[in-house]
Amino acid sequence: GVTNDTLMVVSTPGVEDHSFNPDNWTELGKLAPIAARVIMNILYAARMFRFDLVHSVNSLARDVTRWCRACDKKLHRLISYIHNTKHFVLEGAVGDNLDNCAILLFTDADFAGNLRDSKSTTGLFLAMVGPNTFHPLGAVSKTRSAVSHSSTEAEVIALDHAIRVEGLPAMSFWEAVKPLFSRNVSPGGF
Repeated sequence: GVTNDTLMVVSTPGVEDHSFNPDNWTELGKLAPIAARVIMNILYAARMFRFDLVHSVNSLARDVTRWCRACDKKLHRLISYIHNTKHFVLEGAVGDNLDNCAILLFTDADFAGNLRDSKSTTGLFLAMVGPNTFHPLGAVSKTRSAVSHSSTEAEVIALDHAIRVEGLPAMSFWEAVKPLFSRNVSPGGF
């Protein structure tokens, strides 16, 4: 029963958890029966080419089994953002030889960002960068499974996750692929 008229222009895909009434966290949401289907469609787009949606959609995906009125409001905000930013695209430019490029990994974490369980969230962004090159390769937003005791601990855990899960595999791949593009390869094979 929601029309495009109800989709507001918003500047971010997410909404702060503190802005909800306590009742919003306990009432069953109206979209509970279809929430998983909607969230999975958005999640695919977020992981492939809309990194700006990753955190918000992952936050909603964690609540699919306990969908509440606050989740309805968060999903409405996310859909409003998507509707009004359809023109956003993921762009990358490669203007250098691979010899002049590097793989860079950026990571960050919040401290106790989840209102209900005080767990931190790790965020990371992987890109190929050179003097005339900037090409996004991946982004992750992941809520930690345990509560951190300090901001420093949350940051160290985020760094560990980024290096272990994304950084080292990306560097192994880079070291295998870079020589193939750095030498002259005949069109018929290697």
